[in-house]
Amino acid sequence: MMKNTLFLILVSMTFAGRTQQLLEEISRDNFAIGEPLRVKYIVKTALTDSIAFSEKIDVIQARFKNQNGSLSKKGAEFELIEAFHDTIIVLGKNKKWIGEYTLAAWEDGEYILPGPEIRINDSTYRFANLGVEVRLVASKKDFDLYGIRENYADIPSEPFSPMKFLKRNWWWIAIVAVALLLGWLIARRRRWDRELKSRVDFRPMSLKERTIKAVEALEKSELWNKDQLKEHFVELSYILRSYLTSRYNLSLLDKTTEQTKILLTKQGLNPETVDVIARILSQSDMVKFAKSKPDVIAILRQSTLVKQIIAETSPLDFDNVD
Repeated sequence: MMKNTLFLILVSMTFAGRTQQLLEEISRDNFAIGEPLRVKYIVKTALTDSIAFSEKIDVIQARFKNQNGSLSKKGAEFELIEAFHDTIIVLGKNKKWIGEYTLAAWEDGEYILPGPEIRINDSTYRFANLGVEVRLVASKKDFDLYGIRENYADIPSEPFSPMKFLKRNWWWIAIVAVALLLGWLIARRRRWDRELKSRVDFRPMSLKERTIKAVEALEKSELWNKDQLKEHFVELSYILRSYLTSRYNLSLLDKTTEQTKILLTKQGLNPETVDVIARILSQSDMVKFAKSKPDVIAILRQSTLVKQIIAETSPLDFDNVD
């Protein structure tokens, strides 16, 4: 088992006739209690493929590994110390989805993190399991372990008396006891505060929030400045179609602009909203087929229109949960 590796690519699966790949990356396979552990799950697939992933909240369940390599019935919880986040990167006609957890463990031992499931189009796949070792303290590189030297002393002839020992040393025994108690109370209080904060503040992002973040991430990438104007509009069109597909339970990723317009009209959308959506998709089609080269202002205006469509078609969300 390799130690202190920045990222280990553990497994990849390539499906016949497609560009789909499932990979797992882990920041290290040996870390200390309370030390952050970053785990990435990666999917490389075609640009038009739909991806659905159900992220874990608060904790991830793991299995304890016995010394003989078998899995014990004993389980453990790896705590999420940061909210799960994911992103999509466009790679020409393909795309790469990345989901990342940041975890911490509070009990030493060897564990197996079970691979999560992910849905691509109408099929469900599972990532490989990951093995990690949790130690009481972090291992130190280039640190030599020396032998223990023992010193011996003559035992005094006076028999040991617990009462005399306590009378002579009661003050530092009391200090140590109080220090240990305070340390334990502080550690417990921090753990309670962290658990309470995660229960109160942490919430999954809604469909509206996830989609708007995807549009903003696409804007920040500024693909038009990298001679990738066509890729920008392909991704913008995909984000909008994916959002509408999820919002109205329709299959729009493989539909033409005119077919999309008809289906949305049947859903009862405002005709003006449907017209704006159709204009956005038409503009994307024109750029994809090299018939149009809009300037930066026009590019950003399209992104703004997409975010307005998302806001207008999203229901009032008092709990911020889709």
